[in-house]
Amino acid sequence: MQRFWSAIDENVRPEPASAGLSVATVSAGVALAATWLSREVLSVDLPFLFCIAAVLGIAVFLGLIAALWTTALTLVGTSTLSGLDGALVNVRSLVIVTLFCVIVAAGGGYLREARRREKQLSLGARRRERILETMFDATPAATLIIDDRDQVVTANQAACALFRRSRAEMMQPRFSDLMPGWASDTNSAHVLHSGSGGSRHVRVSTSSLKACGQSFRLTYIRDETEVVQAGEQLSMTQRELYQIARATALGQLGSSIAHELNQPLAFVANYAGAAQAFLAASAPDVPAARSAIDDALAQVFRAATVLKRLRNFVGRRVTALSQIDVQEVIGEAVRLGDLAIRDAGASLETTFTGSRINVAAEPVQIQQVVLNLMLNAADAVQGREDRRIRLQASQAANGDFIMAVEDSGPGVPTASQQQIFEPFRSTKVEGVGIGLTICRSIIEAHQGRIWCDGSDALGGARFTISLPSGDPQEASNAA
Repeated sequence: MQRFWSAIDENVRPEPASAGLSVATVSAGVALAATWLSREVLSVDLPFLFCIAAVLGIAVFLGLIAALWTTALTLVGTSTLSGLDGALVNVRSLVIVTLFCVIVAAGGGYLREARRREKQLSLGARRRERILETMFDATPAATLIIDDRDQVVTANQAACALFRRSRAEMMQPRFSDLMPGWASDTNSAHVLHSGSGGSRHVRVSTSSLKACGQSFRLTYIRDETEVVQAGEQLSMTQRELYQIARATALGQLGSSIAHELNQPLAFVANYAGAAQAFLAASAPDVPAARSAIDDALAQVFRAATVLKRLRNFVGRRVTALSQIDVQEVIGEAVRLGDLAIRDAGASLETTFTGSRINVAAEPVQIQQVVLNLMLNAADAVQGREDRRIRLQASQAANGDFIMAVEDSGPGVPTASQQQIFEPFRSTKVEGVGIGLTICRSIIEAHQGRIWCDGSDALGGARFTISLPSGDPQEASNAA
C-alpha cells in the first residue's frame, strides 16, 4: 500500500519555486527610483526605507533567492546614488541594513516554502480522498461504515443498489433497521427480505475501525442469492439425474423383474385353484384349503415385497446420511440384480470379510452404485465362456469400508481406466456413458473414492469403492 501512495504522491507537485529574478529586478528599480524622487523632489532623504520594503515584499511572495537578489541591487544602487560618506549611508549602516535584509529574505523564504508545502500536502490529501472515494464506490461488495450508535455514516454504490435506496436515504435508518434479525457480533449468512415479498441471501462480515478517537464498524455485505439458487438448482438436477439413472437401471432389469413377479403370481393362482378344488370336493378339506390360502398369501406378500423394494429404489428421495449396515444394503442390491446375472448365465460369488460393517451413507444411493457395477459386470461377461462375477467387501485397518466388484470379462484398457468415469464415455456399444459418472458422483458425495483397475484373479475389470466410517452428521455436512 505504501508503494501505491508513493506512486500517487510523486505526481503531486505544485509549481516549482521560481526565483522571480525579473520581478525582483523591477522591484529593486522601483525602490531606487522612489528613493531618488523622495530625495530630489520632496527633499526627504530615506535611502533604505524603500529598499527594505522591496526586499520584504519580494521575500514574502517570491522567496529567498529573489529577496537576496533584490537586496544586492537596492543596496548597490543606494550606495551609488548616495555614496558611502554620508550621515545615513556609510559602511556601518550599509552592513546593518544588509544583515537585516538577509534576515528578512530568509524569513520570507521560510514562509513561502511553508505555504508551498502546505499546498502540496493539501493537494495530495484531496487526491488521496478522491482515490479512496473511487475505490470505495467501485468495490462490488456492499460496504457501509457504521458508528457506535448503529447509524450509517456512509455507504457505497453497491450498498445503495442492494437496498434500493439513494445515498441520502441510506443515512437515515439505523443499520439494524436495514438488516432486521441480524446479530451485529456475528459474521454469517443472512436472508434479507424486501418489501415486495422477495428475499436475498447475503453474507455479512464486519471489522472494527478506529479513527480520530471514534469507533466505527466497517461492514461488508455480499449478495450470494445467485450462488445459493445455483446450488439449489444443481442439487435438484443432481437428484433428478440420480432418479433417471435408477430408472435406467430398472429398465435394464425389466425382464428379471417380470420374472421375479411372475413366479409369486403364478404360485398365487395355483394355490388359489387348489384351495378352490379342496372346498368344491364332496367332502371339503378345510385344513388343506386353509393351508393353500396361507401359501397364496405368503406369495402375495412376497410380490408386495418385490414391488416395495423396486419402488424404494426408483422413488425420488432427499439424500439423508445415516449409519447403515453395509452388508444388509449390498444384500438388497444383490437380490435386485441376481436374476439379471443369472439371465447372463453368470455366477456371482459374494464374500464379506469381518464383522458387521457400518458406514454413514444413504442406503438407496449405495444400492444404486452396487447394482450398476453388477449390471456392468453381467454385460461384460455376456456371451463369454468364463462368466464369473465376484463381489468382495471388507473393512480396512483404518475403519473404512472397501468393496470390489470383479468380472471375467475383457477388462478395461489401462488408458481408459480414468476416462471411463467421465460423462458420456462408455465401452458398451449401446451404452449412454452416465452410469459410472453417477456412481462416482455418489461415492464422492459420501467423501469416498471409486477407481478401476484389472482383476488379478478373474482377469477382467475390477471396480473398487472406499467409503469412510464416521458420524452421519459430519458426513452430511461434508457432502
